[in-house]
Amino acid sequence: MGLSIFLKYVVRFYRGFLYGIVLFILFTCSRSDDVEVLSIENFPDRHEDFSMWQLAQFNFEVQMCYIIRTDDGRIIVVDGGMPNSFEKVVGYLQQLGGRVHTWVITHPHIDHIGVLQEVISRKEIQVDRIFHSKLDEEWSLQYEPNNQPLVSNYNKNIAESGISVIDVKRGEVYAVGDGVDLKIIGVKNDSITVNAINNSSLVFKIESESKSVLFLGDLGIEGGKELLKQTAPEDLKADYVQMAHHGQAGVGLEFYKVVDPDYALWPTPKWLWENSAEGRGPGTGNFQIPEVRGWAENELNIKKNYVAGLEGNLQID
Repeated sequence: MGLSIFLKYVVRFYRGFLYGIVLFILFTCSRSDDVEVLSIENFPDRHEDFSMWQLAQFNFEVQMCYIIRTDDGRIIVVDGGMPNSFEKVVGYLQQLGGRVHTWVITHPHIDHIGVLQEVISRKEIQVDRIFHSKLDEEWSLQYEPNNQPLVSNYNKNIAESGISVIDVKRGEVYAVGDGVDLKIIGVKNDSITVNAINNSSLVFKIESESKSVLFLGDLGIEGGKELLKQTAPEDLKADYVQMAHHGQAGVGLEFYKVVDPDYALWPTPKWLWENSAEGRGPGTGNFQIPEVRGWAENELNIKKNYVAGLEGNLQID
């Protein structure tokens, strides 16, 4: 082989090598936001308690997902988010062992059940049981016809999934981990036909000796008022509260006053938190969220707001 031909091969080799490096860097950088890695802090050295993640608002969409890990390694998921969040959420769950011991659905709207629907379809992780408050399909058709096909499809999918499905009842208490209980506070309410499915959100509390978290789903003002009539104040009291309906057009101030939380969990994208309308900037929308933020600051004396759209995936111990 002549020197000139040898040098030509050397140049080609290094050119290909450098090209490969550039592609690797570009690929890595372009996918940095998509890598399915849940930022996990060191778990506290403790027993009979739990850590919780409020997940980011992926793709700027309104949705809701919480992952809870008890100290004995049990995994609980609350809702899950939109269908296109499947890869991210399942990636996080695989980090935690790829098995969900309890999956809780607050209500069958797509921004809450989408990930679970995909999990059932794709069968990439194990789910032991599903908790929900089953909605009647005829009732859904009558009072929220646009979402009736979704309700029907969801009911069918979970029934045929092979997963244990529990239609929970008010007042029931389930052990979801060593020293960690899930208490059912409120279930579907067929008598409320305004904002029907949201007002039938499952309301429940997860608690250990050290802390409690009250989940409200998308419960509306009517559902909140009815629940106040039915429930002893001590059952609603919690250290953390998930702000109903992503922090706007949910339950009223009087409801939150009874809960008397120290911390507020907002499954809320940045644009909604800032009351932005169609990308026109903060304060241009007509959402209720400025009022609810005012409640948190001035009426409820919230110590910290955990906002998914601002802080991303956040571990709370």
